Amino acid sequence: MVLLIAGAAIAAHAANTSSGQKAGRAPSARQFVGYWMGIDPLDGGDSRRGITRNRNGTFSVIGRDTVFTLCDGTDRAIVTLSDAAVVDSRLVSDNLLIRCTNDGSTVRLKVRYDVLGRNIVRETVTSQAGEPVDKIIFHRVSER
Repeated sequence: MVLLIAGAAIAAHAANTSSGQKAGRAPSARQFVGYWMGIDPLDGGDSRRGITRNRNGTFSVIGRDTVFTLCDGTDRAIVTLSDAAVVDSRLVSDNLLIRCTNDGSTVRLKVRYDVLGRNIVRETVTSQAGEPVDKIIFHRVSER
């Protein structure tokens, strides 16, 4: 009985490793679409992203966080981008825009979404020069 349970656990783990897909297959564009939630490890804030596919095949992202360190630590900002593309199995853009609604300032950053597992992506944000800004693990809570 113990061997049966252990075998089932190993099989389940193997099915969920990588992107949860069969070996040799890259993540499809559909894997990025949905409503995503995560916790920012830098400030403990709740982070949310909605990713949709545009008619031209690119992707748009809209997001909210409970803490925006780049906006004086307030929750007064919105994250947007409209030109993300799938490149080497990643969703990437050089035009992630944070609009701070508390003071009207904006910050333009680069972003990359890597598929870590079924319904799990990592958002990696860098400055335009490539310096690290943040990494957040997101879990998809809805596909539409």
